[in-house]
Amino acid sequence: METVIETVNFTATRVIVTSEKSFEEITNKIETINGKSDSTVFQQMIGAKQSFEQIKSGIESMIGQSGFMIFSQIEHGKLMSLAGKNKKAKLYIIGNPLIANQMFEQNPAVGLYVPLRLFVYDDYNGKTHVAYDKPSSLLGQFPNEKISTIMQMLDQKFEEMVRIAT
Repeated sequence: METVIETVNFTATRVIVTSEKSFEEITNKIETINGKSDSTVFQQMIGAKQSFEQIKSGIESMIGQSGFMIFSQIEHGKLMSLAGKNKKAKLYIIGNPLIANQMFEQNPAVGLYVPLRLFVYDDYNGKTHVAYDKPSSLLGQFPNEKISTIMQMLDQKFEEMVRIAT
């Protein structure tokens, strides 16, 4: 059996939105409009071998008004503040398993990029920045019509979520 190594180069497009709103205002809004994943619910669904409709219903109960849920939050700022200067920075891992699954069925390698990432940080000058890599730029490397349609929709959903938060 032969091992094959493939290298793929692609370009990503980063969006950075700068706001006069405080770090706390923006992160609170992001956490309000996005649902929260519940690993206990996921484990129960897996263990119970539920039907797709039951699983879909369980997932939908965790999705917020944005169409996404927060899978994880990493408090970069608190960790970096240990070095001295107070910093505010938070990384969100955000997605929707129902949307991701549609792409995963086309090409499982999309799992490298979904769920997506959203980073919020302040700049010490009273401005807060929200940064993310445009989903279409990350997923555009997968030439597939269904993935293309979904990634355009994800671009719109991320843009709307950030607009509401900022």
